[in-house]
Amino acid sequence: MDDRPASRSGWRHYRLLLIIPFIWQIGLVPFANSVDMRVLSLPFPMVWQMVGILVTSGIIATVFTLDRRRDRAEGAPEGEDL
Repeated sequence: MDDRPASRSGWRHYRLLLIIPFIWQIGLVPFANSVDMRVLSLPFPMVWQMVGILVTSGIIATVFTLDRRRDRAEGAPEGEDL
């Protein structure tokens, strides 16, 4: 049973951003593997994975920040987990 207020139990649409890393790492691998270019003497798929880590970290940080901001706006206690 969910005892949270109705306003906090709604879907947070910005969490759809978390699909981007999945698409980046799984869905676009055929594209990355077909590129023969080298970046800084590294094969492109390796650079693709490293950039993917940075993009994923940025997206997770963004979603975390938006969650915290929304919780504060709704008056949630600081240490409460969702």
